[in-house]
Amino acid sequence: MSEVSEEIDEVEAIDDPTDLRFVGPATATALESSKIDAVGIATKRVSYTELVDAGVNPGVAARIRREHSLSWSFESSGEDLARRSSQIRGLDAAERAWVAASAGDWREDDDASTASEPAETDGSGDPAAAEATWRERSKPTPTSALDEVGDDDATRLSEAGITSIRGLATADPERVADVLELDGTTVRTWHAAARERYD
Repeated sequence: MSEVSEEIDEVEAIDDPTDLRFVGPATATALESSKIDAVGIATKRVSYTELVDAGVNPGVAARIRREHSLSWSFESSGEDLARRSSQIRGLDAAERAWVAASAGDWREDDDASTASEPAETDGSGDPAAAEATWRERSKPTPTSALDEVGDDDATRLSEAGITSIRGLATADPERVADVLELDGTTVRTWHAAARERYD
C-alpha cells in the first residue's frame, strides 16, 4: 500500500471532528448543524469563511485554518480583503487602507508588473502603479524628522535599531534609555513626539 493511499485512508477514517486539532466540543456542535464534516476540513474542501458562517468562533476558525492550511475563502472579494487587512498585525492605518483597496481586477500583464518609472496617483486603476505609489509614500520617516530628535540623537537611536518614527513610537522608552545609557526623560520626550506624529 502506498503512502498516499494510507493518508487517504487515515483522512476518511476521521469520524469525530474533535479528532482534529483545535476542534473542541463547541466547534463540533456548530459543525454538526452545518454541512461541514471532519473529512472536509482534513481534505481542505472547507474555507475559513465557511467555518465562520457555520457558527465557529472566528478565533477558533483562524486556528483551524492555519493548522489545516485552509483557504480564507473560495471567493475573492473586497469585503474579504478588508476583513483580512483588519486582522493582520503590525499594519498602520494607511497600510490597512491599501490592503482593503487592493481588491479588484488584477491583471497578469507583464507590462503592468514591470513599471519602470515611479507611479503617479493618476486614478488609472493599474494595480502595479498603485502599489509603487503606495510603497513610495510608505517609506519609513527617519527619527531625525522629529524636531525633538537631532542628527546625533538619531544616530544614537539607530545604534539601538530604531531608525524610523514608527520604530520609536512603538519602542519601550525605558528600555531604550537603559540600552543607550540616556536620561529616561529625554527618551520619553522623543517617544511622546514620535507617538503623536505616528498616530
